[in-house]
Amino acid sequence: MITENNLLAKEFIQRVFIDETGRLVDAGFHHFAFVIMAQGLETLGNFLDSKPLKAREQSKLRFSHAINRLMPVKYAKLNNNHKLYDQLRASLAHTFSVSRQVYLTFKSDPDYGKKHLQESDGKLILVVEDFYADFKKSCERLLDGMDKGIISEKKTNSEFYYTF
Repeated sequence: MITENNLLAKEFIQRVFIDETGRLVDAGFHHFAFVIMAQGLETLGNFLDSKPLKAREQSKLRFSHAINRLMPVKYAKLNNNHKLYDQLRASLAHTFSVSRQVYLTFKSDPDYGKKHLQESDGKLILVVEDFYADFKKSCERLLDGMDKGIISEKKTNSEFYYTF
């Protein structure tokens, strides 16, 4: 018999976006962690608008809401004209690869591991551990907003289907 679980939004964000993504980063599954975080930002952004959670054609707006309102301000500047959305989130979602204007790396990379959010040879460098730290803080900011009643109760009480 298959056991089905539904998690409330707060538990889903904690379990999947913070805990499981952190384990991916720690275990060295960096590419998969970036995929989850890019998609996760869009999911976080859907809590910031008044549309239903599964409203169609909201990806770009919701990703941008999360970048602009939850992530550190330096990301908003990089997302001018939806650049981060196009080169990171959309590219990872549709091709499982980033655009040629983005370079994904990790802290122990001797050449680029200390250059998070910097450009080199026309490429934006994203260091997975630094990106995760900012993503985690964004999740925590959203969870705090839910606790304080800033996020609509209808969305906070949304259930996410989860089978693990």
